[in-house]
Amino acid sequence: MERPNTSQAHAAYLCLEEKIVSLALRPGSALTEKQIIEQIGLGRTPVREAIQRLSWEGLLEIVPRSGIRISDIRPEDYLRVLEPRLALEPIFAGKAARFADASHRERLAECAAAMETAARTADVPLFLKADKTFDAILETACANPFLGKMLSPLQTHSRRFWVRYSSDRDLGASAALHVQVMKDITRHDEAAAERSMAALMEALNSKARSLVR
Repeated sequence: MERPNTSQAHAAYLCLEEKIVSLALRPGSALTEKQIIEQIGLGRTPVREAIQRLSWEGLLEIVPRSGIRISDIRPEDYLRVLEPRLALEPIFAGKAARFADASHRERLAECAAAMETAARTADVPLFLKADKTFDAILETACANPFLGKMLSPLQTHSRRFWVRYSSDRDLGASAALHVQVMKDITRHDEAAAERSMAALMEALNSKARSLVR
């Protein structure tokens, strides 16, 4: 049976994650549990669960007797985050292409449209929302929950790095790469989905390498 607080804890997690990824909570900044509760507008128990989960994912640190510190962003960590994604994301996309059903395909079409709108209007928050939705669709479509659980924290870190080091000008190219993956999955073309996802990951990796030269 689901605990009564589970949905609130997930809502707290999503809200706090979005604030960290969007840099509304600045890297390296310190705050208290009380401040987080006030910002999110949910109770202490769901907020504590969200804090614990984000601490495990490496997005914040719980400092004993001091409070909570938002994790720093270091360019070299971008490459470390992308290293496992380069290997696993093509598998993720290929399996999604093999197993996606009509509902997944419909949601991917909506997600692609949102991403293209975000690129056209330079709407970074909409782009980030569509990107997270894209990852969530693949997680349910790929028929391997372990893959999704491994990749989800890495995807979140990648979005945060992208916000920090990219610009509105990158939206068009990034959206085009994402949309191509969605099209290949929708066509059930497993090999093409693997190739287009590999191209997307390599584009991110190229950006990350440029930061540490």
